[in-house]
Amino acid sequence: MHLRQWQFVETTTSGQPILRENEKDIYVEHQVGCYQGKSKILGKQKGRIYVTSQRIIYIDDESPTLNSVSLELDDVLGVEYSSKFLRKSARLCIFLKDSTSTANPGATDTVGPSNEKSCWTCPICAFENKTLEHLTQDNIHSFPCSNCGIAPDFQMIEGSIRYLENALSVFENVEDTECPACTFLNHPSLRNCEICGTRLPSNLAGDRYPSSTDKRVKVELETKDGLTKGEPVYVQLSFRSSDGLLLSQTISNLISDQRRDKSQKVYNKGASSINGVQPMKNELLETETELGRVGIASLEKSQEDRLINNDIMLGNALTDLNNLMALASDIEKLYDTAEQSKPQRNAPLLTVDREKFLTKDLFIKEISRELHGFIMNEFQEQKETEGVILISLVDTYALYNKTMRIGSGLISPQELWEACKKFEELGLSDLQLTTINGRVLCISSGDSFAFVKKKIWNIVTTSPGADLLELSRQLNNNNMNSWTAGIIMEALNNCVNEGQLLIDEQITGVHYYANFDWRI
Repeated sequence: MHLRQWQFVETTTSGQPILRENEKDIYVEHQVGCYQGKSKILGKQKGRIYVTSQRIIYIDDESPTLNSVSLELDDVLGVEYSSKFLRKSARLCIFLKDSTSTANPGATDTVGPSNEKSCWTCPICAFENKTLEHLTQDNIHSFPCSNCGIAPDFQMIEGSIRYLENALSVFENVEDTECPACTFLNHPSLRNCEICGTRLPSNLAGDRYPSSTDKRVKVELETKDGLTKGEPVYVQLSFRSSDGLLLSQTISNLISDQRRDKSQKVYNKGASSINGVQPMKNELLETETELGRVGIASLEKSQEDRLINNDIMLGNALTDLNNLMALASDIEKLYDTAEQSKPQRNAPLLTVDREKFLTKDLFIKEISRELHGFIMNEFQEQKETEGVILISLVDTYALYNKTMRIGSGLISPQELWEACKKFEELGLSDLQLTTINGRVLCISSGDSFAFVKKKIWNIVTTSPGADLLELSRQLNNNNMNSWTAGIIMEALNNCVNEGQLLIDEQITGVHYYANFDWRI
């Protein structure tokens, strides 16, 4: 049995958490173990703690995609710090709200499988689907979501399956939850706003909606946690390499700031004007409900009043339409400008600041994870089409600093080299630091240098006399950013030195031919 406050965390391929919209990372602590109550949590004894503006995130070093969990800051009642004593490491006790909210992952279905009418919540779009058959792991792929069209994994929706006869009475009176910040109406099962990421009210313990435990959360205790009903619910963080005092102070300050922010009014609630514009008053003329006159004069007066009211309404409508079109045009221009000036990002990125790390080694490790995720994302198309990645360390240094480090401090070539050497140590084995021609450092995946040489051989065989420009054009036919001129030149020199290619130096440039007869 584990606490309902534990939530699953999605991570990148390099083991960094994927942040929500408007979520910012604040502090990072390394070499941390997690406890639930007094018991160790198996598989969560060696990891990192990321404190963000919304969550306390644990990322496991050995298996970040499976064993990473988080706690919402809104679920935290308070923290209590205890320093190191003899062989006992320093610990941070985090007290949680709603001490009776525990969940048993095994008790999810209360109705037998004989009833074939069931409903389930899509884990992607949170749409409530209704199915006329009993859902199992074998037939789940035959029932895609009616809203997004994606068939989910059975483990992800197993806890949300409810049989229709019992579920109807539960869902009939459930209303959408309005976000207190942006007023967006969210599905009742969501804990955070789908648009801005703000914590939603009245859903902390699932009182309004029978949301089940996320099956992706794996919490296995070594012994009994010692938590009893009516007593405060708490989890502990054990610090193995530091005292954890900065983390304790950071979380305490965040909790105080959140409580202060909640006591203040949000956005336009109760405002008498918005952006200095007074709400539009009713400018329509009041028509007489009772005729004050009799005969033809009264009828003519009523008709004039209706015409005037129609003119006012039409004028207001046209004014609002013009304002809306002007605003849409400004938004479109702003969007185009942002698209040109900023790289495409699927989610908010972590800010790897030197001040967040106690030692240089921890900073280098985090740079290594961020660099791995950046390269895999930047050269994703090349990886999918070609199957390999090869980029020189000089190009990586310029591209990474320009794209990721503006505003957070550039890194030196020495730090980049040290970060690349950490790939294997951190388990990021799909990228490695290699040396080509005994002098050029590159980041590659697999035997990418041999792959480039083979492609060059095929081009020279079919197009004899090709120069560097022609080779670059044909190699980058599908993706203009796949192979740089430096990498191609190093591969050509290697082929010439090994006797695979012959060169013909002319005034127009150097032309390359396949060597079929005079192999070295």
